[in-house]
Amino acid sequence: MEDQFIIHGPEPTTFLEGKTLGNVFYNALLKQQHLPVAMVNVHSKETISYEEILTYSSQLAQSLYNWGLSTNDVIAICSENSERYCIPVLSGFYTGIAVTLLNNNYTERELSNITELAEPTIIFCSLNTLNKILFLKNKYDFIKKIIVLNDNSEVLNVDSLKNFIDNNCDKDFNAKLFQPTPLNSDEQTALIMCSSGTTGVPKAVELTHTNVRIRLIHSQDTNFTPIFPFSASVLQLMPMYHALGLSMTLSYILSGYRIVIMEKFEPHLFLDSIQTYKIIYTILVPPLFIFLTKNPIVLNYDLSSLKYIGSGGAPLKKELCEATIAKFESITIMQGYGLTECTSAVIISQLTKSKLGSIGNVGPLVTAKVINPETGKTLGPNEIGELCFKGATVMKGYVKNSKATEEIIDKDGWLHSGDVGYFDEDRDFFIVDRLKDLIKYKGFQVSPSELEQVLLEHSSIQDVGIVSVADEIAGELPAACVVVRPEKQITENEVKDFVTDKVSYPKYLRGGVYFVNSIPKNNTGKIDRKELKKMFEALRS
Repeated sequence: MEDQFIIHGPEPTTFLEGKTLGNVFYNALLKQQHLPVAMVNVHSKETISYEEILTYSSQLAQSLYNWGLSTNDVIAICSENSERYCIPVLSGFYTGIAVTLLNNNYTERELSNITELAEPTIIFCSLNTLNKILFLKNKYDFIKKIIVLNDNSEVLNVDSLKNFIDNNCDKDFNAKLFQPTPLNSDEQTALIMCSSGTTGVPKAVELTHTNVRIRLIHSQDTNFTPIFPFSASVLQLMPMYHALGLSMTLSYILSGYRIVIMEKFEPHLFLDSIQTYKIIYTILVPPLFIFLTKNPIVLNYDLSSLKYIGSGGAPLKKELCEATIAKFESITIMQGYGLTECTSAVIISQLTKSKLGSIGNVGPLVTAKVINPETGKTLGPNEIGELCFKGATVMKGYVKNSKATEEIIDKDGWLHSGDVGYFDEDRDFFIVDRLKDLIKYKGFQVSPSELEQVLLEHSSIQDVGIVSVADEIAGELPAACVVVRPEKQITENEVKDFVTDKVSYPKYLRGGVYFVNSIPKNNTGKIDRKELKKMFEALRS
C-alpha cells in the first residue's frame, strides 16, 4: 500500500550527446565555437568566447596530465564568479581529475576544514583569494602548486593560468583533435563540494560524473526548463562554488547562451545588467525577490526583457511570488528544491503546471517519498513528514566520513533530507519546515554547531547555543545565547567581534547576543534545540 506513495519522476525529454561528462562538454563546445561571446563579467568587463573556453579547457587538461596529475588526483578552485571559473572544472571533467569547489568567502579556518578532507594537489584562485590560498599552501604539504586564474598576476612562485599552460602544454597541441579520457562515470568523482549536511560542521560531498550528468539532464529538460536560442542572455549571480550556481552555469554552457556574470550583488549594477544585456532568465535567492518588489530604484530601469526567474537557496513564500507577478506581469516564476547531496535540484517547477508556493514536482530520473520521521512509514498526500530521495543524483558519500554518510543515506539507498514537507493530490511538493538545525541567511547555510564550536574557544565563554531570528529581508539571522564563565566578563560586541574574525559573513551574529545562566540540554548532554528556542523567545518577549 505504501509503495503507491513513492513518486517517480518522469522520463527525461533530453539526453546528452557523449559517453562521458567530458565528451558532453567537449562536443557542445565544438558545436558552439562560432558563437562570439560565451561569458561577460559585468565588473571587469572581461569576455570569453566559446572557442576560447574550448581551447583553454582542453589545453589545461593536457597541461595537468603533462605536469603529472591523473584521475586519482584532486584540484580545487577558490574564486569569486568569473569568466574563467569553469575552465578548471571542464578540464577536470575531460581528465577524470576531481574538482573541489571552495567558498571564496570562507576564512582561512573554514577553508582548512574542507581542504583537509579533499587534499587538492593544485589550487586555482583569483587575486582576491590568493592570500588565503598561500596560507593553505604553507599549512599543507599536499598542496604542490597555486595557479592564479588572472593573466595579469605577477606573484613570486605563483603561476598564472596562461603561464602554466604555456609551460606544460605541447606546442603543437590542437584543441579540435583533443580526446577526453574514457572513464567509469558511475564511480569516477567529478566534484567535491562543501555542505553542512543535515547538521554540524561542513562536510565534503563527493559527486560522480553520473550525478552531474543527470543533474544537467534536468536542466535541459523541456518540461522543467525554458529553452532559448543560441546567445540568449542569462544572468549568473548565484555563486559558482554553490551546487545550484555551478549546475546552472554548466547548463548555460551546454545551451550556448551568453552568460552575464556578476561577482557579487550590487543593486544598481544588477538592474543595469538586466537592462543593458536584455537578460531573459536568471536565478535569485528570496531576498532579491523582496528587493525587486519593494525597492524604489527598480522603477528606474527597463526590465521588460526578463521573462523567467528561478528561485533557489531557500523556500519562496507564496505571498512573495504573488507580489513579484503583480509587479512584473510578464514574468514566470520557477521554484525548485535541492541539496548538494543530491547534486542540487531534485524537485522542480514544471513550466506548464506550476502552483504558487509549491517547490514543484519530482525531476526526471529521481524518486521521492515523504516519511514519518519517527516510524519510517511512507506517507500519502497532504501528510507532513520528512522528504527522502533516491536515484542517480544521490551523492557517492561524504569524503572521509562514512559515519555521516550512513546517517543520511539508509541501507535501501534513500537519502534523508532533514526537510519537512508534503505533496498534494497533484503531486506538487511543498516545504513546511526543517528537521535539521541549519539557519538560512540569504540562502546561505549556517551551521549552529559550527558557530558554537567557534565561540567555545573564547576563554570567557562557558557554554553557548545558537538560534535563529526571523528576518523579512535575510530569512534568518544567527543569534547567540551565551553563558559567561564565573569571574569573567565579556560584552556583546566582544562576542560578535570574536566570531567575525573567524567565520565568513553569512555566519556573523546579526541576530544579537543574549547572556543566559544555562543552555538547555537533553539526556545525552546535547543542546535541546526546541527548549533553547523557547528560552530565547521568552528572553525577547
